[in-house]
Amino acid sequence: MQRKTILFDLNHNEMLTLDDEFSDFLKLLQNLNLKIKKNENKDLTKKNLEDVDVLVLGNPIDDYFSNIEIKDVVNYVRVGGNLILVSEYGADFLQKTNLNDLATNFGFIFEKNLIKEQNSHNQNCSSILHIQEFPANDIVSGLREVIIGGACSLFLKKGAKPLLQTNENNIWSEIYNNTSEEWTKDKEQQYTIAAYSNFGQGKVVALGDIDIFCSDDNIGINSLDNQKFLQNTINWLIEPVKRPEVMSFILDKLGELQHGVKEIQNTINNLIETMSILETRISYLEEKNKGE
Repeated sequence: MQRKTILFDLNHNEMLTLDDEFSDFLKLLQNLNLKIKKNENKDLTKKNLEDVDVLVLGNPIDDYFSNIEIKDVVNYVRVGGNLILVSEYGADFLQKTNLNDLATNFGFIFEKNLIKEQNSHNQNCSSILHIQEFPANDIVSGLREVIIGGACSLFLKKGAKPLLQTNENNIWSEIYNNTSEEWTKDKEQQYTIAAYSNFGQGKVVALGDIDIFCSDDNIGINSLDNQKFLQNTINWLIEPVKRPEVMSFILDKLGELQHGVKEIQNTINNLIETMSILETRISYLEEKNKGE
């Protein structure tokens, strides 16, 4: 069987570099018999994404993806490529990037916040999250607890589904205030930290935390079930999308297109009606002026 290829983009100052800090994650990829490549000084294009099974954008910082790159990555996934998107607390706002311009195509928006919790492990509150309940999904099947540190949350649109979610108690978000240069408390609710979606013949996983990839024993890959979660994620990504799921995607897109065409037709009809009313009004005024 031909080895699968995973490509790490480093051309946009991504933090996930596979250096010493991420050495244990690198070992996991090697144990999965993946061919590992890096893109260090080229824009992402259709050509350099050829024969790539999984593309990783591991928290870009102080750099932006061009519209052409975004288009090529979206098309790469649509025709069968797979994608891992990673952000951090504060998301695009603090990381100074435009990852959301790409993520939104797949149903994700990284939110500009920091998620915190208070529990028996940490009475004073912390940005280290203990996730112990999981949805019915092969990626998180059999997991008992995943530790996440310093994460932003994800807003999900149609088609995207949660993978890692906080509970609803003693959880809140904090938003960075530019004026005071401090984090201020926002909402108390359940938050999604990781999610996935099928897109055409490809798949996408989005995570609001990069620390899970590092070799830190407290919040990294070696903590509790973190490694199993990452391994399950990669295994799920490299499995081909099933035909019924592709057909469902196509039908959804056709439905959206039909709805869009209908909206355009309604707008055109409204314009025609308005023009007709104006013409009638103008004719009336002209006739009135002639009579005077």
